[in-house]
Amino acid sequence: MSNNELSAAYDVIVVGGGAAGLSGALVLARSRRSVLVIDSGEPRNAPAAAMHNFLSRDGMNPLALLDVGRVEVRGYGGELVEGRVRSAARQANGFSVSLEDGGMLSARRLLVATGLVDQLPDVPGLSERWGRDVVHCP
Repeated sequence: MSNNELSAAYDVIVVGGGAAGLSGALVLARSRRSVLVIDSGEPRNAPAAAMHNFLSRDGMNPLALLDVGRVEVRGYGGELVEGRVRSAARQANGFSVSLEDGGMLSARRLLVATGLVDQLPDVPGLSERWGRDVVHCP
């Protein structure tokens, strides 16, 4: 779905389509709320082959988890779009959200689940090993 085909207003816009954003979107969509997830498609753990310490999904590929989550959200009527939010502002009836591609959306509520960004030190070879031999979690 392109940004030009999106509805003008939603009950909730979720910024960030990682595990937290998709979980929130799933709960809202199952509660019959109109939900749009906006995600850049660049998850923090993309380099990792497997994730751990996630109940019932130990060893699963993190990108596979996101694929499953997207299917579940869509199954309840939630919408997902790849994009980046440039800004969000409080309005009288909720929030307006401006996308980098120029699109404007509105929602009664806004859920921000953008997660973290790792800023790696300038160590030769580190970025190539990040998420494989060098990990951010124990």
